[in-house]
Amino acid sequence: MSTTAVIEVTNLNVRYGDFHTVKDTSFQVGRGEFYALLGTNGAGKTSTLEVIEGHRPAQSGTVRVLGPCPSDRAAVRPRMGIMLQESGFSRSSR
Repeated sequence: MSTTAVIEVTNLNVRYGDFHTVKDTSFQVGRGEFYALLGTNGAGKTSTLEVIEGHRPAQSGTVRVLGPCPSDRAAVRPRMGIMLQESGFSRSSR
């Protein structure tokens, strides 16, 4: 199994106004690994995943998915699969 990281998160920070939901979070996920984010409601799990998926910008820190930043949708999205918790279309798509 390769030790190359496919997801790299370094010092990630996400805020909602004055609420600091993700604070200096760092981790790597290697090729072939299963990785779980566990925590109570409001711990920042969804916010972290939204940054990794390229749906939300980070206030600071670095995120790389398969090399590029996830905000580079053309480079990352064709190589990423996402299973949403709920199905449907966002309100902006209707």
